[in-house]
Amino acid sequence: MGEDNTMIWCTKYILMVICVVAIALCGCALLCVGLWLCFDPTMREYTYAAEELEEYYIAVYVLIGIGGLMMLIGFLGCCGSCLENTCLLGTFFFFLMLICIAEVGGGLFAYFKQEEIETLIQTKMPTSLNKYHSDKQVKEAIDKIQLDFLCCGVNGPIDWKNTTFFQDNDVPVSCCINRQKTGERSCTMKPPPNVNKDTDFTSLGISPDGCANSLYKALQSNVTLVAGLVIGIGAVQVLGMIFSMCLCCAIRNSDKNYPV
Repeated sequence: MGEDNTMIWCTKYILMVICVVAIALCGCALLCVGLWLCFDPTMREYTYAAEELEEYYIAVYVLIGIGGLMMLIGFLGCCGSCLENTCLLGTFFFFLMLICIAEVGGGLFAYFKQEEIETLIQTKMPTSLNKYHSDKQVKEAIDKIQLDFLCCGVNGPIDWKNTTFFQDNDVPVSCCINRQKTGERSCTMKPPPNVNKDTDFTSLGISPDGCANSLYKALQSNVTLVAGLVIGIGAVQVLGMIFSMCLCCAIRNSDKNYPV
C-alpha cells in the first residue's frame, strides 16, 4: 500500500509540473504567437497586398483557439492530479488527445496546401495592383512589400504595364532600385520601350524580381516557426497523456472503491 501511495504521489506531482509548467505555458506560447501573427502590422500589410489571404488567417485563428484551449486543459489536468479525481484526469486525457489529432491534421493540411497558398498569392496579388491608384491601404501595403523585398510587381515589373496606375503614371517609385536606397525616383518604363518579361529591367533602374515568391517565403517562414513550436508541444502533450493514465491506474489500484 505504501508503494502505491508513493507511486501516486510521484506521478501526481510530475503530472502537475507537466500541466502547469509545460501544457499551460505551451498553450500560452501558442496563443501569443497566434496573436502576434494576427496583429503584427507588417504581416497584415503583406497579406493585405494579396487581397487578405483568408486561408492564412483561418490557420492563425485555429492556432489562437488551440492555445487558449490548452491553457484551460492544463488547469483541468492540474485540478485532476491535485484532487486525484479519475473523472477529471480522463477528461484531461480525452481533450489532450483531441488537440493532438487536430495538430496532426492541421500540420498535414498546411503541408499539402503550401502550393495552393503560393497559387493564391499569384492570382490575388494582380487584383491588388489594379487597386493601387484608388485604395490607400493597398498602395501602402504594396509599397512596403516592394521596398522590403526589393521587388516589383507580382512576377516582375511587366505586371504593372496593364494596370490603371501605369496608364496614368509609371511604375511605382517603390519599384526603383535607387528609391529603395535614396528615396528618390530614378526609373521609368515610359515612354514604353518594347518591354517584355525578358527585358533587362535593371538597366532601366527597376528592380527585376517579382514579389509573389518573396511574399510566399515570408509567410512560409512563419509556418515553419509554428510547425517547430507545435512539434515540441506535441511531445509534451504525449507525456501529459501518459502520466494522466498512469495516475488514473495508480489511483484505481490503490483503492478499488475509489469514487470516479
